Amino acid sequence: MNVLTIGGVKIEGLAACVPAHAVENEAKVAQATGIVTRRIAAKGTTVADLCVKAAEKMLADTNSKPEDFGAVLCVSFTQHNRMPATAIEAQVRLGLPKDVVAFDVSLACSGWGYGLYLAGLLAQQTGKKVLLLDGDVQSAFVGEGDAATAPLLGDAGTATVVGIDSHPETQRRRDGWRFSFVADGEKGGALKLEEGGTIQMDGFGVFKFVATDVVGYLREFLSANSQQLTANSFVPHQPNVYMVRQLAKSLGVAEGTTAISCDQLGNLSSASVPVTIAWKNVRGPVLFSGFGGGLSVSIGMIEIDEDCKLAVIEV
Repeated sequence: MNVLTIGGVKIEGLAACVPAHAVENEAKVAQATGIVTRRIAAKGTTVADLCVKAAEKMLADTNSKPEDFGAVLCVSFTQHNRMPATAIEAQVRLGLPKDVVAFDVSLACSGWGYGLYLAGLLAQQTGKKVLLLDGDVQSAFVGEGDAATAPLLGDAGTATVVGIDSHPETQRRRDGWRFSFVADGEKGGALKLEEGGTIQMDGFGVFKFVATDVVGYLREFLSANSQQLTANSFVPHQPNVYMVRQLAKSLGVAEGTTAISCDQLGNLSSASVPVTIAWKNVRGPVLFSGFGGGLSVSIGMIEIDEDCKLAVIEV
């Protein structure tokens, strides 16, 4: 397993924007999955709408000006336009400079880890802040009457401000953030969204991938970084409460250190990790992992300082 490191960067702020509309699941679904309610965006709401709302909150909370940013990127698989890119739409709506690096990344559940890695690299290269947008409006791509998938999925948008760490003696600069990534395209049919179609999921196939492959990848990452990793919190992707708890149990994660948000919000695809961090006010060293559509995995070890601005807004 390759381990990639980035030093000298930090998360200055992270905002999650979730729809105020909560849909309550039937009792049998809630009992089987642990997902009691999920958040669904109003019809016509786009990923850009949710992410820009989150970004506006973060720019205010971190006292950031548009000219402070050298790049903006958006991770999503439910962009409402093929072009222009959602990141470019956000550049206009937020008034960011024309010379920012702006592009989209098409990924699902593993996406925030990929985006955070790219944001760290861009912060290093530009010497400026980077705005990472991440979110999905999955409700627009769920088939009518899909009783297996619809009760699991929710909508959300997030904005993460990545900046340069100005304290060269910090542990973060010496050891840096650590990432590993896995792509297993041969199993991609287990979770897919084809052109003009709706989200299709082989529930057992995804469960098997998490219970065997993802557990193995996380164990390998922990073993490779045993001298560097001491996490206060484990923040995995949130497919459902049952799978999150089984994953934590398989890894031997101490009870009470696994952050869970899907019981109230549903499976938010790649936004589930950043939303959970904000929703649960997670601080300190954090081990996170995103996994799913692709099939794809991201694993990361980062630190969230006490002065990092975390916020959740409802729209």
